[in-house]
Amino acid sequence: MRHDRTAPMLPIDDTPRRRFLKQSAALLTAGVAVGFRLADATAAGPRASGDPNPAAGEFEPNAWVRVLPDDTIKLVVHKHDSGTGTRTALAALVAEELDVDPFRVEVITPEDPFFADYIHPLWKVFSTGGSTSVAMEYDRLREAGATARAMLVEAAARQWNVRASTCTTADGAVQHAASGRRATYGALASAAARLPAPQRVALKDPAQFRYIGKLRRKRGAAQKADGSFPYSIDVSLPGMLVAVVTRAPVIDARVRSVDAKAALAMPGVRDVLLIPPRPDVLGGNQAGVAVLADDYWSAHRAQAALKIEWEDSLFETFDSSTLAARQAAWVDDPAARVVPTIRDGDPVNASLAGARTVDATYAMPYKAANPLEPINVTVWARDGGIEYWGGLQVPSTAMEAAQVIGGIPAHRVTLHERVSGGSFGARESKYWLFEATWLAVKTGKPVKLMNSREDEMRALFYHAASCHRARAVLDARGNLASLWLRGVMPASPQQWEPGYLERADRMDFSTTEALTKWEFAYAAPHRDIGWIRLETGVPTGWYRAVSYIPNVFAVESLMDEAAHAAARDPVEFRLAHMRDRPRHAAVLREAATRAGWGQPLPDGVALGIATNQAYDSYVAVVARVARRGWRGAGRQAHLRRRLRDRGVAGRRRGAAVRRADVGPRPRDVRPDRHPQRPRAAVKLRHLSRDAHERHAGNRHSRRAGRPRKAGRCRRAVESCRDAGDRERGVPIDRQTVA
Repeated sequence: MRHDRTAPMLPIDDTPRRRFLKQSAALLTAGVAVGFRLADATAAGPRASGDPNPAAGEFEPNAWVRVLPDDTIKLVVHKHDSGTGTRTALAALVAEELDVDPFRVEVITPEDPFFADYIHPLWKVFSTGGSTSVAMEYDRLREAGATARAMLVEAAARQWNVRASTCTTADGAVQHAASGRRATYGALASAAARLPAPQRVALKDPAQFRYIGKLRRKRGAAQKADGSFPYSIDVSLPGMLVAVVTRAPVIDARVRSVDAKAALAMPGVRDVLLIPPRPDVLGGNQAGVAVLADDYWSAHRAQAALKIEWEDSLFETFDSSTLAARQAAWVDDPAARVVPTIRDGDPVNASLAGARTVDATYAMPYKAANPLEPINVTVWARDGGIEYWGGLQVPSTAMEAAQVIGGIPAHRVTLHERVSGGSFGARESKYWLFEATWLAVKTGKPVKLMNSREDEMRALFYHAASCHRARAVLDARGNLASLWLRGVMPASPQQWEPGYLERADRMDFSTTEALTKWEFAYAAPHRDIGWIRLETGVPTGWYRAVSYIPNVFAVESLMDEAAHAAARDPVEFRLAHMRDRPRHAAVLREAATRAGWGQPLPDGVALGIATNQAYDSYVAVVARVARRGWRGAGRQAHLRRRLRDRGVAGRRRGAAVRRADVGPRPRDVRPDRHPQRPRAAVKLRHLSRDAHERHAGNRHSRRAGRPRKAGRCRRAVESCRDAGDRERGVPIDRQTVA
């Protein structure tokens, strides 16, 4: 038997969620509302191992393509999909070059994600994250599809005794127009498997694309709508226990005592265990008390019955508002070390000669990742090995947990990858994998660890709080004479990898995103932009686009305030200072045009605009804001290359909502904040890489790229500003802007 390196995303016809929807509909129709105990569905066990060679007649030219004699085509997606459509996008890259419809093939995930070809080319580990999946795999996966196609064409050409160049492919088959012959990929699989792989292959011209940039739907969308899609949380194994963990209410607190008598007496509860902390593992778990039960509801009820006494912690008196003041003061502290990201001219002396100065301080609190599907993973340690079922962004972390907790070598670790319902970086964390691994090793049974929604809001790791002090100096003409900015944040990589900053010349590129010369959009004769590191001890991670959010918030807010101080239109002001940024300027113009920037607006209604370059994509956002309510937002994106319109639009829509409410502070869990979120109506237009050349038109003949009718919007914008004080922090308080 061959070792199958891939495991299909098995359909679950009757998941608990689907049964719940069916039963709910039936009972509600009858006018009855009852409580449900969600019974478990079945998940596949481990696959057999054996001969690593492909089965007879099967064509497997690389780690991503498999063609079976029965015309079944399987595409392997080795990246985690957290609901963003990664599986759809990466499968389309292979399918495009293979000339098959990506929705007519079977997309499978690797059972062995530790295969060498699946290593992240940038980070050299098995990982998904940083918005790199499509960017890093774009050429590699296209080449994988093109290689398979070339070998299938060669196999057909040899059978027909014709030149390969006279053959074409379409819809999973090779054709020879001159003779009228046609052979499906399945019929050619055995012959193609005996051919050597070509050293080089030609890729399609983008003008020939049928799928890349033209996909209108996402894999699994219908199943997600009817509740049948198998998420990580749906996994169930024979004899499985469900675990919930009560973690310290204060960072670094330790358990003093636990009274579990009441919890253990409850139906379905099997055990209560104290999970020891692992301070020796960076990003590992803190102390916690786990309840193990037959199902989640039993474990959750028993968790509330626990009586836990905690030791005091140094963070007992920690307060977010105090931190904000400390961050702002740290800019002027002699001990603060500035790491410059941009330094041009002489900003200090330039400020003395300026006609007007805008000083501002912008702040953001700690933010929880809070994915829609709470963190969960199922672990089973048996027979000297260990298996994981779940949505794992960093499979390498599973290897680390198995080795550290159970002494299990990497070759005895098996992963069954599942799609998850959101991540925002949360599934890159280690603590939950270490907890679940410890429980599985301790009990010898399959254990599903599940976080609650409250657990997610009181997460052990947060997006770092930040403070930006900024100054813009204007000359007599209302142009920027100098820009000065200091961003105060911790260095997230340093917490996970000691010595990182020393090796990186003290520059944390994940903290200085959007503040570097290659991303900063605005020019001025004198610029002094820098980052100041301030560690608070609060565990932070690479969550929610990491530092683009606070850095762009500060820069764009400053540009808006500077435009207002100069009595200039915000769009025109930005464009006037975008030098050698044609792509960025094209997106900004397009967003303004699409939003009707410059058109008359009703009283009390205004438009706000912001723009950014992130991960080599350019984005502009226009928000329509009313004094008596929240309205929608429009966005334009200039991507390297979009693979799916609706996928991009969906992510922008979600981002628009989340930006208005970035979540509570660590000890301020307020579920009532969620109804305050605005309605977001996102309109997306994609601009290709060279679209700015067409879009800009005669931009060189227009003064500073001034948009048509730009000045007509100033009255509406100023009416919104005059309605109240400018918000320089988030979450936005409705009372100050209503």
